[in-house]
Amino acid sequence: MRRRGKTGAGLAKETPADSSLPLLESASLQAGVPRALGLSEELQGDGFFAQTIVQQWSLVHEGLFTRVEESLLPLECAKNISQSPEPRLRFFAPGILARLLQDYPVEALAALKPLAADESMAVSEATQAFGVRPQAETMGPKIVEVLLSWANDAEPRVRRTAVEAIRPQGVWVKHLAWAVENPALLLPLLRALCCDVDRKVVNAVANCLNDISKKNPALVLEVLAQWELDYGDELPPRLFPKALRTLVKSGDPRAFRALRLDEVEVEATAKILGDAVARPNRNLNFLLQIKNPAEEAKMSLVYEIETPGKNPSRPRRRKCGAGTIFIPAKATTDFTLRERLFDTHAAPLIAGVCKAKFFLNGNLIAEVEFELKR
Repeated sequence: MRRRGKTGAGLAKETPADSSLPLLESASLQAGVPRALGLSEELQGDGFFAQTIVQQWSLVHEGLFTRVEESLLPLECAKNISQSPEPRLRFFAPGILARLLQDYPVEALAALKPLAADESMAVSEATQAFGVRPQAETMGPKIVEVLLSWANDAEPRVRRTAVEAIRPQGVWVKHLAWAVENPALLLPLLRALCCDVDRKVVNAVANCLNDISKKNPALVLEVLAQWELDYGDELPPRLFPKALRTLVKSGDPRAFRALRLDEVEVEATAKILGDAVARPNRNLNFLLQIKNPAEEAKMSLVYEIETPGKNPSRPRRRKCGAGTIFIPAKATTDFTLRERLFDTHAAPLIAGVCKAKFFLNGNLIAEVEFELKR
């Protein structure tokens, strides 16, 4: 799930062998959805199994919504779906409710709130992406005031949904234009939850700040500095590293200062562990050896995987944050890293000579070549 995106990369699409369509039909029939038993046949006729996972979800949403509209009481039918004992059917309830109540966003948010607290994380996340997000597009910045009441909810998943749903970029969704253009409008909600006791809520706040940092790094650095003054030790330790991860990967020195990382001169070498020939969708193991002639240091480690591109002069590059590492004083320390080379339908890996580069606090310290074979 950590590699998911709006294209569904990293999530396995359904196949005839593991399809949930019969289960959806049965649960839809129990929920009183008209023509429930024709759902699977209709979706397969629309090329369901040839689509990506997100496109499959879109087809199911459309098929269910069409049927709900045919019922005598569409809203009651949608609520029956939201209360189904089958979580795979409840997953589609937020999108259906959002469409039925698209002209009544406040009422839509009230109907969606129980789904944000659903015991199934998949349903809760569908509420963010397909339920609350459309209301954020309709209402614009006014939604922040409504969601501030969600920030006081006792259920952590409701608090998390309030933030994740209005991230400027988000997951499975297009960018939220008003939040991209003026991210400061999100700050009242982020401040209300920046010291939350729940790890996933804090992650949501950090994810939102990380989104903002891609176009407004100065704003994020200023906000974090102010929160540190206002809240001190109440701020969760994971907030800063997660919020600044994109700036760290890009080598922004302001991020390293904000994280209070040390600057020391080190010597480093890297090598491949095991077979130096890499294969798509398999792990590649590295050994990074760092010699520190100075005092103990805390530094940010980032590595970059460079693989051939369609244009030989423009290789593909992907940076990965390996986190903060502690380097003992006047010693040589070994660090092992493992990276999986993912092959996707949209951008399949190209065979050839590749490189792995390693950075400490944004400075290149070592690199090693390896070969990729299909």
